[in-house]
Amino acid sequence: MIFCSSTVNAAKTLLMAVPAGALCVVVGWWILQRTFSQTSRSEQPVITTSEPATPTKYPVLVHPGPETPQVVAMLGGEASPALISCSTCHATRPPDLSTVSATQLVDFHQGLYYAHGSLSCLSCHNADNYDTLRKADGSAVEYPQTVQLCAQCHGPQYRDYTHYSHGGMTGHWDLTSGPRERNTCTDCHDPHQPAYPRVQPVFPPQDRGARQQRERLAHVQPKVSHE
Repeated sequence: MIFCSSTVNAAKTLLMAVPAGALCVVVGWWILQRTFSQTSRSEQPVITTSEPATPTKYPVLVHPGPETPQVVAMLGGEASPALISCSTCHATRPPDLSTVSATQLVDFHQGLYYAHGSLSCLSCHNADNYDTLRKADGSAVEYPQTVQLCAQCHGPQYRDYTHYSHGGMTGHWDLTSGPRERNTCTDCHDPHQPAYPRVQPVFPPQDRGARQQRERLAHVQPKVSHE
């Protein structure tokens, strides 16, 4: 045990002031007091506080856009079909910025119906690399990231999409209960004619109770009078 200078001075004072027997009692009491006080402090439990654990959240999976398109071409005759990329053919001819309809095309894409405002084909397709799409600032965007392209012009729809009020989804609202899966733009919209056609229900709603009542009345035989 190591004593500081003040403790030593106090002991010297006691030696000079009290008899030897009393001094032994005082020193013994002082040693016991310090020993038990240190023991009691060391036996006190350590109390720690912590924040409640955050529940595990499941992921939100957003469907990617379409894969980079490919077409079937006959190479070396009818017996040799092969998948080729868009740029394979488009790289052989200069881009035509004036093309706004498939009816203007002669060699390929015949029968494609296009109705997307006043946009031309190259408003969205990238003339520098036909295997990608083109944003308004001229930068390329991959086909799976189509939502970035659509969001440029369809701002209100994209705003609602980011707030979960546009575009279908399946799964859980509470992500602590399970995952959520969301559609992307091209899951519901045709990029060449994105507007939904107007439809009218063909069959009216059926009232099962009214139908059963009509069937019962049809089977009631009229009463015949014998008078």
